[in-house]
Amino acid sequence: MKLLINAESLSPPLTGIGNYTFNLLNALQKIPEIEQIDCFSGYSFSPVHQTLENCRTMCAARLDDVKQPVGTAVASQLKSRLRQSALAYRARETLRNGALSIGARRRSGFVYHEPSFILKAHRGPCVATIHDLSFIRHPEFHPPKRAEWLIRQLPQTLERADAIITDSEYIRQELIQTYQVDPSVVTAIHLGVSDIYRRLQDQDAKQTLDRYGLRYGKYVLFVGTLEPRKGVDILLDAWASLPAAIQQAYPLVLAGAQGWKNETLQARIHHLTIRKGLKHLSFVPGHSLPALYSGAALFAFPSLYEGFGLPLLEAMSCGAPTICTADTSMAEFSRDAACLFDRGDSVQLAERIQYLIEHPNERHALSQKGLLRASELSWERCAKATLDVYTSLAL
Repeated sequence: MKLLINAESLSPPLTGIGNYTFNLLNALQKIPEIEQIDCFSGYSFSPVHQTLENCRTMCAARLDDVKQPVGTAVASQLKSRLRQSALAYRARETLRNGALSIGARRRSGFVYHEPSFILKAHRGPCVATIHDLSFIRHPEFHPPKRAEWLIRQLPQTLERADAIITDSEYIRQELIQTYQVDPSVVTAIHLGVSDIYRRLQDQDAKQTLDRYGLRYGKYVLFVGTLEPRKGVDILLDAWASLPAAIQQAYPLVLAGAQGWKNETLQARIHHLTIRKGLKHLSFVPGHSLPALYSGAALFAFPSLYEGFGLPLLEAMSCGAPTICTADTSMAEFSRDAACLFDRGDSVQLAERIQYLIEHPNERHALSQKGLLRASELSWERCAKATLDVYTSLAL
């Protein structure tokens, strides 16, 4: 079997889709039944091993971004804003569709997989991964032009796709009900967790935690983009309402890059940092995350909506007791290995946090359940299930 996979999302810092693409490619290349994997990266093609190596190199270089001159940062912000315009979306996609069409002529027997929603032009079998429908359910959480573009383009992808993959049954059902897609075409495949996310003991995590001024087992952690959809404001409400003694003994730690529409959130984070001892770490490199997860007394992920929720699985794999939102894809894949609270209910979230902080035995039990559940969700399993989808099209 030969595959053509779009790798445009492999630009640092990797988003959820970027992580999905990288780890899926890494696992697929180890499967003997797959003869060849070529990757399309905007305007050029490269073999999978070169694509992955380029991504690793760029991610390593990304660690130097904090040292970039102010002028460079301003130019980067301007470039990002230009990319959000409707004209930029159309022009970019026209050029990339043309480049893929030319390159695909030499790859007519390949199965094309689009890991990021919208299929490009390809004459062979096509697979698209639809991670979520947040741009429909919560358009206010997206730049308007991006939401408009996805809403306009997705029906065409659903019509052209020979198979569709979702990250969870939650999203699969939502897709079927919203677009009346044939259920037999849609397969839910849970994501996996990388081997780097493993439990570290106090001494193994010490160097990283010392760098951030943290004590092992003495903080509540959130990892994710700081934007409204992630429910960070709900977490701030909950933590700010806790008894002062708990706030002092277990400071809230936020690790994540700034996201869309978060000016008010940033102001509040700054206020709580000064008044309540909250710690905002901003962007944290991937190699530091296992130590952060392992050292957390509790990992809270109050996102309002997720296609899957990789940070929750990563935290579970590192042995952190976890809390997440009920009736979501996160509750689906974590099963009984996470403590649940009702969507948007900061009072209930505060109660859950306080109870778990005050009952270490309950936290230990959640930690053990999380480790067991995470061990069942590997990228190898995800890749093999994805291969089954490819194979069904090649028959």
